[in-house]
Amino acid sequence: MPRWTAASRVALAALALLGCARPPGIVMRPQVFAAPFDEDATAIRAVVTAFVRGEARGDESVDTLLAPGTDFVSTGVLVTRSPRLAGMPGPGTGAAPDLHTRVTGDIAWVIASYTWVGDNPATGERGVATFVLQRQPAGWRIRHVHSSHVERWER
Repeated sequence: MPRWTAASRVALAALALLGCARPPGIVMRPQVFAAPFDEDATAIRAVVTAFVRGEARGDESVDTLLAPGTDFVSTGVLVTRSPRLAGMPGPGTGAAPDLHTRVTGDIAWVIASYTWVGDNPATGERGVATFVLQRQPAGWRIRHVHSSHVERWER
């Protein structure tokens, strides 16, 4: 049977303690929920609302609200052409009446319920999307959008 020396016991204890330590460079930050009156939350909501409205109209100028390389996933499919939000089959009117915003440092995410109404105002579509935004020198820009078509509705 091997005999453990005092030095080997100390070395074993040190290795065990090192295994429990957090890797260097990882900083845990608390999640911050943005209040509706918060300046960042107001700017973030304005970007998302403007994007939904513009995307529904087919307005290409909303691309200025996107960060370079923004990706869109619509009902499980990577989308590269407009309309990029699920439940928006073509030009119409869009609104995002229900936005839940969270901000952590320079990253924010918004869960948005949105609506779309086309040429026939008697029917419309609903969708839900998660928007990930990043603070950039030009302001908050959209980095990623994942949207799902919820249901068809009649007025």
